[in-house]
Amino acid sequence: MGRVLEKFGLGSSPINTKGYETLLNLVENTKGDNFDLDYGLFMYNHNALEQLERLDMAFKLLKEDLFGRLLQVYRKQLFGDNGEVDKKVWLPQKFLGNESLIDTPLDNVRQE
Repeated sequence: MGRVLEKFGLGSSPINTKGYETLLNLVENTKGDNFDLDYGLFMYNHNALEQLERLDMAFKLLKEDLFGRLLQVYRKQLFGDNGEVDKKVWLPQKFLGNESLIDTPLDNVRQE
């Protein structure tokens, strides 16, 4: 994990939490190790590939959780609390945060 966080480019900031400081310390400790140690663990530990796959799956699940929650927020904004579309507001405008109402009748639309 220290190598992953190192590649992420973590750095200290004025608002570091204790947990973040722990991650920075992990990165600092890992940077001091020779990469051959990691490579040896990868090459000679028969569980290494499985652990890398599990790490990859954990990141995918976290992304799914985050984007799933974001989708719920957007759905609530678009459809309201009761799940019905607000017919007075054009959905793309509501989605983009522009609450102005443009009600153009279809018979005024030029047909090509």
